[in-house]
Amino acid sequence: MDYRTINNYAANIIRSFDKNSGKEVLQYAVGGLLYMPGTNTKIARKILTKEDSNMKSMVLCLEDSIGDSIVEQAEECVKNALLELKSAIDAGTFSISELPLIFIRVRETGQMTRLVHKCGNAISIITGFVIPKFNKENALNYINEFEQILDNVETPLYLMPIIESRDVMYKPTRLENLCYIYKVLKPISDNVLCIRVGGTDFCNIYGIRRPINATIWDIGVVSDCISDIINIFATDYVVSGPTWEFFENKENVADTSWVDGLKKELFFDRLNGIIGKTCIHPTQVPFVQQSLIVSESDYNNALQVLSMSSQSFVGVKKGTSGNQMNESKTHINWAKKILALSGIYGIKKDN
Repeated sequence: MDYRTINNYAANIIRSFDKNSGKEVLQYAVGGLLYMPGTNTKIARKILTKEDSNMKSMVLCLEDSIGDSIVEQAEECVKNALLELKSAIDAGTFSISELPLIFIRVRETGQMTRLVHKCGNAISIITGFVIPKFNKENALNYINEFEQILDNVETPLYLMPIIESRDVMYKPTRLENLCYIYKVLKPISDNVLCIRVGGTDFCNIYGIRRPINATIWDIGVVSDCISDIINIFATDYVVSGPTWEFFENKENVADTSWVDGLKKELFFDRLNGIIGKTCIHPTQVPFVQQSLIVSESDYNNALQVLSMSSQSFVGVKKGTSGNQMNESKTHINWAKKILALSGIYGIKKDN
């Protein structure tokens, strides 16, 4: 594949996507994943009216965001939202391509199966399930349940486990648990879209909460754990970043310190191999998406690396910006990732 062919290939990567686009696209397209309580009765309306154009992926949460006493009510709300969306698609007034990636965060084993039965054909609307507190104790139960669901549905479905438990936070048990999770996920790896990290849960174990002018990477005990998660999983999966707890204050919109903090954390997320982030407020989403836009220099260097890798007689070359060295073997995985991100989020001019 020569330079021109690669360049044309990059230019023609589909910038729009939907739940049927395949893992190679969707794992990066999740981006800023917005959480909504499953009890929200306006979810379908928000989607159908395109109230938030930045929302490309979302989670209907049936775990921490709702009380234990209203789980059944929340499940009914989720079912009704999916039925309304499915009805609009069947009627031709809305299309799958307009639909954000929709995930359901469950709270216990058995709930995925229950929701599939409740929702019937409307389950085809969702992209997959998010599994909180995924650990050695419950991993196989969730995986077995998911595999049974895959055998009985025709729609593509994905799993996004969240690693956020004490047995991973504590060093004496961390690597054993992480390696176990990696091993049991292997048979369904094609259906594992991302590995998500629950930084807030990790902080809570030690009674820690980062202020607005610090990042999760400044908290040594937590960043140490996240680094190990990246070490174990990032060669095979996209690993996403934990929630940033601050967002726009409508009573004081001039205060942008929350944006400064979020951008700082996103910078260190990307530096450490994290792609995407869990969002708890709509104002956070565009900043996460913006952080995934590829710089022109990175894009051009990635093309050069891929071009060199197809020419066995060229292994090292001065980068396109003139002050960086590109190596075909040591930068190939980076280059592929940059090309994938550019196809989804676009390319920005260098400052």
